[in-house]
Amino acid sequence: MAGPSASPPALDPQFVRRAFFILLLGVGVLLAWRLTHVLLLIFGAVLIAVLLRTIAEPIQRYLRLPQRWAVLAALVGVFAFLGLAGWLFGRQIDAQLSSLSERLPLAWETVQSRLETLPYGREIVARLNELEPSSGAGGAGSDMLGSGVFSGARAVAATLMTGLGELILVIFAGLFLALNPQSYRDGLLRLAPTGGLKDKMGRAFDVSGEGLKRWLLGQLISMLLIGVLVTLGTWAIGLPSPLALGLFAGMLEFVPIVGPTLAFIPAFLLALLEGPDAVLWTVLLYVIIQQIEGNLIMPLVQKRMLTLPPVLTLFAILAFAALFGPIGILFATPLAVIIYLLVRTLYLGEDSDAAMGIKDD
Repeated sequence: MAGPSASPPALDPQFVRRAFFILLLGVGVLLAWRLTHVLLLIFGAVLIAVLLRTIAEPIQRYLRLPQRWAVLAALVGVFAFLGLAGWLFGRQIDAQLSSLSERLPLAWETVQSRLETLPYGREIVARLNELEPSSGAGGAGSDMLGSGVFSGARAVAATLMTGLGELILVIFAGLFLALNPQSYRDGLLRLAPTGGLKDKMGRAFDVSGEGLKRWLLGQLISMLLIGVLVTLGTWAIGLPSPLALGLFAGMLEFVPIVGPTLAFIPAFLLALLEGPDAVLWTVLLYVIIQQIEGNLIMPLVQKRMLTLPPVLTLFAILAFAALFGPIGILFATPLAVIIYLLVRTLYLGEDSDAAMGIKDD
């Protein structure tokens, strides 16, 4: 006679919670991957908010304005500064950028002609020329060329309009974040479990915000100094368009390691048109500027700012470039700053000064 059938074992509630958490985590990672562009725009808004808050702090402290009015004053001050700079130097910058855009293709042709004199140079130039679209022959070729130019212009216009719309969106989102950052911070913390973890996450958010502010301030100082040095240096050695070269170098300084290397390329190409002496002086100038940056500017700026290991910066740029393309290169270092500080505060449990590498000398 058969005994009573055994009942199935009850599910462990703790196992169910863990499985549900892993499922939610997987869904969250999938959504984040599909919405990477949106998340990067949100991070851009965070950078704008950090910049506005950094400018607003001294305004609030010295003028004793409420926080919201100090942030609005910072925004007005930024636009006023950009407008004043455009009014003072707009014509010179526009003329020099136009001259630069005309000279660079001639310099590139000079590079190709010199490449042809080297071993395997003709093969290299031929491969480069294969990338240029052929115009065809006769009227059909002209029609195809006109159609291609029209399509390319329309695509560029659409890209510019999309980029302008996203920039406006990021600026307004950054303004709203800067006006009341505490409410957004507290809203994120409500998603965390109660207890010690919520306190650790709150402290990690504060340290990350402070570290991002210090890094951004340090980068802005470096951008300004490098832009001035390149402008004065290229003017002193007689390169054309020194103001445009300085502006280009200062903007690219926002991307460490890669930016200064890219900033050297247009100056080198222009120097090729001026002769061997100009090439020698240009190389020497940029080497001296890099030495000044590495041995004087960066140690002074980072003394009270944020220390991020250079190897970590380089691999962050490579990783985010592979994942997200050009916009990943732009945001690679500030994203690496956030991840670096979260690891040191949440995982290693370090305090704010130790996490940011600040030394009290």
